[in-house]
Amino acid sequence: MNGAKESLIQRKIKFLLGQPKPLIYGVLMLAPFLVLAALPSVFAPHSPLAILDKPFLTPSGRYLLGTDEIGRDLLSRVIYAARADILTSVSAAAMAFILGTLIGLFSGYIGGRLDTITMRTVDVFLSFPTIVLALFLIVIFGRAQWVQILAIALVMTPSMARFSRGSGLVLRVRGYVEASRVSGASTAHIVRVHILPNSMPTLLVAASVLSASAILISSSLSYLGLGAQPPDPSWGNMLRAAFSFVYQAPLYGVGPGVCVTMVAGAYILIGEGFRRKFGDNQGIIGNTKNLGGV
Repeated sequence: MNGAKESLIQRKIKFLLGQPKPLIYGVLMLAPFLVLAALPSVFAPHSPLAILDKPFLTPSGRYLLGTDEIGRDLLSRVIYAARADILTSVSAAAMAFILGTLIGLFSGYIGGRLDTITMRTVDVFLSFPTIVLALFLIVIFGRAQWVQILAIALVMTPSMARFSRGSGLVLRVRGYVEASRVSGASTAHIVRVHILPNSMPTLLVAASVLSASAILISSSLSYLGLGAQPPDPSWGNMLRAAFSFVYQAPLYGVGPGVCVTMVAGAYILIGEGFRRKFGDNQGIIGNTKNLGGV
């Protein structure tokens, strides 16, 4: 029995180690942030809102990243900010992924006038800078977190739609799709049963890139004062404060800056890992560099 368990564990370890290195590195980089986002109260030494000491204290044994402009613990604020930023980016990326995939796959598969109208509409939205569209939506509908999530999702949906359309165009001429069409299957059935499952390898790559774009857009909006509002912490508004006090506390922005960089980099590594794992068997994975608009 013990030998069987050890053999099973060895096979799982070999399976994990056999994955592409960027995928392994990306997961290892992202995992700690997911844990912090899920359990910030477990790891944060203090409340993120509590005024504990003098402003701009340098890093020490008590305050590992120092204190901010009113004496709050920076490490605790960085940890609690992970929940808001990661929740916003993952939710927005998931929404953009679902909407963009449905629009793109149906447009690419059906083709004709519907495809032309859909892609021209997508081109109109893509002609505007992503951050400008997001700012426009947030100014109109408010600064609530759900508005930020919706705004980021909507501005990334056109890029995802154009990307997934490529899968629809490629797969619509495959033999099994033609056979299903001839047998009388509906468009929805063909997209659900044949187009979507065979597109998933490339779409997973796109989902990773969307997540990286979402965390960068979310941080940019917070930096501009349109994301999470003080005193609630977010990496973006902490970077904004760090810029204002760069001479008083040069290390203020190190924590949130490193977090944004590492999370975005982890998403990109995961996407590269998926690309290497599944291969570019449809010839469209290389276009992910245009996703997200950042």
